[in-house]
Amino acid sequence: MMMRFYSRLELPGWGKLLSMSGVYDDERWADAPERIIRGKYHGFKMRLGLSEWGERQTYFLGRYFDLQTQLFLRHLVQPGETLIDVGGNIGMISLLGSSLVGDAGRVITFEPNPDAQARIQELIDDNGIKNMTLHRVGLGDAAGQFTLSVITDHLGMGTLAEVEPEHKKFVSKTHRVEVRRGDELIGADVPGPATMKLDIEGFECRAIRGLMGTIRRLRPAIVTEMSEHHLRRAGASCAEMFDLLRGEGYKGYLLDLRTRALGFGNRLSLVPLTQPRIDEDHDMAWLLPGSVQEQRLARFM
Repeated sequence: MMMRFYSRLELPGWGKLLSMSGVYDDERWADAPERIIRGKYHGFKMRLGLSEWGERQTYFLGRYFDLQTQLFLRHLVQPGETLIDVGGNIGMISLLGSSLVGDAGRVITFEPNPDAQARIQELIDDNGIKNMTLHRVGLGDAAGQFTLSVITDHLGMGTLAEVEPEHKKFVSKTHRVEVRRGDELIGADVPGPATMKLDIEGFECRAIRGLMGTIRRLRPAIVTEMSEHHLRRAGASCAEMFDLLRGEGYKGYLLDLRTRALGFGNRLSLVPLTQPRIDEDHDMAWLLPGSVQEQRLARFM
């Protein structure tokens, strides 16, 4: 409990403390129970399985482990606005969005994995959330039926692309799922400004093509995962992502962190990128020059 208290405050050295204590050792946590906590960024209840590495980190930190994206949203999204969460996983980003947009705003979540859908629905029911709509489909550039392959036991590692032969042995489960074009599902009554997050293991370019009408209408701020490996698995690339979004007038920024003085926490940093980086996976923000979103985030550039 003392370790969890220290890490939840994110005091200097919390990562080393968790590592030394075996928190990152999956074998030691294989039979660990579930716990229910309230998120420190949004106050909602979350049921977390401590045997799964991502949920275990959330338990000790009190927040989802993807800090860059959360800081980006916290500084950008305001009450009455809209968050479109493409690849909702178990709902960690959607929960944060629900707290940020408030009663007058909307969260629109897309998730094709039935196991992850059940977790999101549980969050909605347990917390009495009224501003979140869950679409139980994946997004692409054409409607159809696809096989979702979950690589390892981590629900967030599900891909609609064909898994390479050498990685098929790591597939823990497959689901036959429906894929739709996002433009067919997002109505004209979406309150703005809007923010869109896509993290769908390589299908991002295909989903963006199916969302192009919505993007041109709402002109949202966009966050995308950038993984050359995952994108190529789906027949795309980081260069294609750049071409798609820069062709719509967007400017790309690496989502990064800067350590605060004396190591007390991290600060969001947006680093302009004019060329794709394919050497490592990372997250990017896409902003329209002169937009209200760019104005809100200018101090982090």
